[in-house]
Amino acid sequence: MRGADIAMRRRPSDEGMTLIEMMIVLAIIGVMAGAVALGMGSVTRAPSVETEARRLATRLQAAADDAMLADRTIAFTVQKNGYGFAVLSADGKAVPRTDDAFGFHKLPGGMVMTLNVKPPVVLGVDGAGKPMQAVIESGQRRWTVVYDGMTVRAFPVGAS
Repeated sequence: MRGADIAMRRRPSDEGMTLIEMMIVLAIIGVMAGAVALGMGSVTRAPSVETEARRLATRLQAAADDAMLADRTIAFTVQKNGYGFAVLSADGKAVPRTDDAFGFHKLPGGMVMTLNVKPPVVLGVDGAGKPMQAVIESGQRRWTVVYDGMTVRAFPVGAS
């Protein structure tokens, strides 16, 4: 009967998963599902016209402040698919900025920016930059960014 007793006993590894092991597996699955859900949200979230207008206003104000504080002339440059900033040298040549704050920013697909003045817009050392108005639009959504030579404001079209 000793042989039968040995055959009836099981090793701990043959008994299946313990409650602790099951909880660990569920916790790992939960964390992975949460990460996927958060990642999907950021991928599917389309950039908005408001976000782009506020980004332009912030960058334009920073460039105007940089021009005044650093005693240099900075130009706001516009291309078909985006905008950036350049430092104007003494001989009038524009040297594009490549740093994160003032480098070229590509507008998301479907967005268009129109200016009421011909670029480049000079942000002068004395703070008397040329006023301008930019409209960023995509479909029916439109935001206006206004630079008065010193400060920048962004607001939806129809508000002021």
